[in-house]
Amino acid sequence: MAKDYNPFDFMNAVSFSKEDLIKNHDTPDQIEKQYTPYVVNRGFTNFEDTILHANEMNMRHHLFHAAQFDYYRGALRKRKRFSKWPKADKSTDLDAIQQVYNCNRTVAKLYYKALSQDDMKSVKNKLTIGGSSK
Repeated sequence: MAKDYNPFDFMNAVSFSKEDLIKNHDTPDQIEKQYTPYVVNRGFTNFEDTILHANEMNMRHHLFHAAQFDYYRGALRKRKRFSKWPKADKSTDLDAIQQVYNCNRTVAKLYYKALSQDDMKSVKNKLTIGGSSK
């Protein structure tokens, strides 16, 4: 059974260890299927020395996964690359707006800017029914 690799394993292999995870494996086809180009490309957009390479791979999304992996292995200089991935902000106010107005997070942020404190109290009151929250 093949070891499961995550996108961070592939990113570390192409940027630091330079190990060919795909071709050096007993079942390269299975490992190639585990490569997720979107996530790897997204990860490399966080660094100024790899963002243009990520853009190139985004433009050539039709390439085989192994070809994209090999491109990164050859094009990137050996360097340890680590950064925190952005996380969605947690806000009970935005959650309440999304529920009441049945909208996505982006629209809820716009509503939040336009609503007054009294309006927010009204929104939160709409979520409370009979003294208990929905």
